[in-house]
Amino acid sequence: LDTLTLGMRLAALAIDTQRLNSDLRHRSEFDLLTNIHNRFSLYKRLDFLIDQSQRHGGIFGLIYIDLDKFKPINDRFGHHIGDLFLQEVSRRMKQQLRGEDMLARLGGDEFAALVSDVHNRADVEEIVRRIEGCFHAPFVLEGYLLRGSASIGSALYPEDGTRKSTLLSVADSAMYAAKNIKRNPSS
Repeated sequence: LDTLTLGMRLAALAIDTQRLNSDLRHRSEFDLLTNIHNRFSLYKRLDFLIDQSQRHGGIFGLIYIDLDKFKPINDRFGHHIGDLFLQEVSRRMKQQLRGEDMLARLGGDEFAALVSDVHNRADVEEIVRRIEGCFHAPFVLEGYLLRGSASIGSALYPEDGTRKSTLLSVADSAMYAAKNIKRNPSS
């Protein structure tokens, strides 16, 4: 092989390696089905926000979102429609967030949003209401008309906690409390 051919092959290999590296990075931080951030990416951003807020002050919110009755959609219409539903739910929820906010799929039918640059709990609750509102219109997927809803809970830094585990626990507990109210409205 001459030097020029070897150089071209090495350049092509470097380009392929860079492309693979970029693809692996994307796969490590994004959910492949919905193309929104994943749990790992959310936790990394949560650590960053805690660190930044401890150093410079600041308030941010963590919102947990669990889709109501998602399993019956999968059971009745199949996983393909279930996947389309998750994609559309993700798209709608993301539209309710601001540019600096992050939406992530934690797994299955569970999502979380990090909302930075808020002043108080009312700011976070406003975003929660917007997320709830994205379920008001039905979902039309390949000729099927589906209705959706979600149980949502939130935590506010630093009021509800200053550690990642505490914030995750508070948001998760609030989400389950909302789910229980829907299941047992009289309690």
